[in-house]
Amino acid sequence: MLRHNLKLFFRNIKNNKGTFLINTFGLGIGIASFLLLALYVHNDLTYNQFHDNYENIYRVRDGESVQTKGPLLPKLLEEIPEIENGTRIFDWEGFRISYEDVAFQENIIYVDEGFFSVFSFPFTEGSAKNAIQDKYGVVISTNLAKKYFGDEPAVGKKLQIKFEDVFLEVKGVVAIPSNSSIKFDIVSSYDTGEEISPWMKGIHDWYNTFSITYIQLKDGINPEALDEKLKQIVKENYLPVGQNETDLNLLSLSEYHAAEESNQTLIVILSIIAFGIISIAIVNFINLTITSVLSRIKEIGIKKVHGASRSELFGQILTESFAVSFVALFLGLGLMAVFLPSFNSLFETKLHFAPFQNPVFIWIPLLIWAVVGILSGFIPSFFWARGKLTESLKGNAYSGSRSSAARPSLIVIQFSIAIVLISGTFLVRKQVKAMMEKDPLFDTENVIIIELQPWQFPDLEKTSNQYKRIAAEMEESPLVEALSFSQCFPGYYGENYNGFYPQGENLPESIHLRKAYVGENYFKTFGIKILSGHGFEKGSVDFENAIVLNKAATQLLGYREANGQILNESSTSGDIRKLVGIVDNFSYQGVQYKAQPLVHIFADQEDFTNWGFFSIKAKKGASLQVLDQLKEKWSAVFSGIEPKFYFADEKLNEQYKEYIKINTLVAWFSILAILLSCMGLFALASYSMAKRTKEIGIRKVNGANVYEILILLNKDFLKWVLMSFIIAVPIAWYGMHHWLEGFAYKTTISWWVFGLAGVLAIGIALLTVSWHSLNAAMANPVDALKEE
Repeated sequence: MLRHNLKLFFRNIKNNKGTFLINTFGLGIGIASFLLLALYVHNDLTYNQFHDNYENIYRVRDGESVQTKGPLLPKLLEEIPEIENGTRIFDWEGFRISYEDVAFQENIIYVDEGFFSVFSFPFTEGSAKNAIQDKYGVVISTNLAKKYFGDEPAVGKKLQIKFEDVFLEVKGVVAIPSNSSIKFDIVSSYDTGEEISPWMKGIHDWYNTFSITYIQLKDGINPEALDEKLKQIVKENYLPVGQNETDLNLLSLSEYHAAEESNQTLIVILSIIAFGIISIAIVNFINLTITSVLSRIKEIGIKKVHGASRSELFGQILTESFAVSFVALFLGLGLMAVFLPSFNSLFETKLHFAPFQNPVFIWIPLLIWAVVGILSGFIPSFFWARGKLTESLKGNAYSGSRSSAARPSLIVIQFSIAIVLISGTFLVRKQVKAMMEKDPLFDTENVIIIELQPWQFPDLEKTSNQYKRIAAEMEESPLVEALSFSQCFPGYYGENYNGFYPQGENLPESIHLRKAYVGENYFKTFGIKILSGHGFEKGSVDFENAIVLNKAATQLLGYREANGQILNESSTSGDIRKLVGIVDNFSYQGVQYKAQPLVHIFADQEDFTNWGFFSIKAKKGASLQVLDQLKEKWSAVFSGIEPKFYFADEKLNEQYKEYIKINTLVAWFSILAILLSCMGLFALASYSMAKRTKEIGIRKVNGANVYEILILLNKDFLKWVLMSFIIAVPIAWYGMHHWLEGFAYKTTISWWVFGLAGVLAIGIALLTVSWHSLNAAMANPVDALKEE
């Protein structure tokens, strides 16, 4: 029987190629889209779960700071027996690392010996045991191993640091999963770090916050049980001793990604889109399957006359539906494989479809196949079985009120989803445009930033003098207004924070400020407005211990002007900082964030290789000419090496990349939702026109023209889409309003966002339906009246 049913299936495909292609491509595209989005969401929801003890691992947070005090971990391990293990991570050092002729600048992170006991990174070479116990022993990532050693084994090979006679020996290689919050290329011990950079020894005290701290609790220990002990450690060790009230708290590694790294709004959006798309695709598949009943109802009638039972008819349609949905599933998996690289490129991910490694992606496609096959087989067989024999022989399908109401209801749901997505596309685009067009309060057009890369050169003293020479020559150019060296620039500020203690009465005990080190003319170079005092302009007063605060910081302190107020850094007796200027809240991290309190500390570097960036402000309209001059002078000094440069707005605009991705994604899936919805509408319109063929013929015989027939046939479909619009608008408004709450600077939700989405949906729907309506309206009424 199965063989017979399959023969009928292939015969039906041959006779109804159009319906088969629409059915399989519609469901295939829906499956591919769902699996792509499911991969992304699943990857996000399973962050860090590859660690064996991830449920017992916690990140220690020092109040609001992402870093902690250096001696904190040893104190925790000493005084809190509920802590089984722990590790610090120090990530502040970049060096020239080389092997034979291959050289790059790499960051080395230093950790405690417990690192590979707390975290379970999979080793591809070597093992976690004693991997970094030996001084100068390192573990590297598979990416770094490939970059330096190609396909050769890495263990035992030695990497040179800078141009010195210091080598790191590779003890192990790890494959870091893409959904890991902790990523590194080279990891070594604190002892190694203190040998390479002795200055590390001096900063691990109860003043400075440079380390990241993780602890592993014993099984069954509730983190709340440590609260009092953490408070006691703060009271006994944090400065000023006995008075410090820092909130030392724990954040579970299982919650860390969602709390600190992931865009949970995006995950919710993608989940909704995924289920919306697959729902539309399944509904369309069922609608199109039901519609195909109309062309084969006589076939069923004849089979009934020849003694076919209900079970045989059910078996036939079930076989066909499972066969078609299998083809669609196979097509969906193929399309997903084709589009996955583009999806990875858009979201900068490394997702891969490996169902045998992750069984959930075996069960999801099989579940979709089963649901689609059963529903699309059962519902048409219900029509075939319920139809009267005499009606079947005439080609008339069974039609009940429930079934007649169900399909328009499904169209309403489909178009509601599509209109919500289209509205979201316009709103996201409007928000991104508003952020990018908002005045960032610094010069984005005329400033060129050069990233200094002294790691390339063996003689740092010579390189420092060459930097000075280039700066002096560029400063003499009539096309240059100002230039400055710094460790940061707008759009690129490091995560460096510290506590500051203001002197004076009626002031807060301390404030938490984000730090940045800059040189002369920094604010002049970037055109940042000085609200009070000065901004380290060249030739002005002594800059020793001088700082400039932004408006957000002075509002916390209650300062209206810069009059040499004194703040102590780290403690009440820490380094003295003298306020010489106040600047506006320029956008240094993107306008989607509220301006953080920011302190710029003046740094006078004798060695210019200690700077990170060299910025040049060109006269208006002369940026390209200045860039050509710079390249010429740079190549004259550093033969064969091109300067690495940015324009001032580039890094700031990178802060909006994530939202541009969201806009692109929602736009593509809006188009897909409309396409799939129109396929469902196409099926329903085909069914409706077939039922009303004789009615149309009678109306034409009685004088109705094509225009009147079109209005008659289209008005019901227009009603459904209008109903979708009414349902979609409040849902879309609520979602948009909730999304915009996360922005410090937000656009308004304009009425045209919904209006344009509705007009597009209605227009596309009318075009879809009108193709059938026009054919029906222009058909010869004589042919219609001949139908029995």
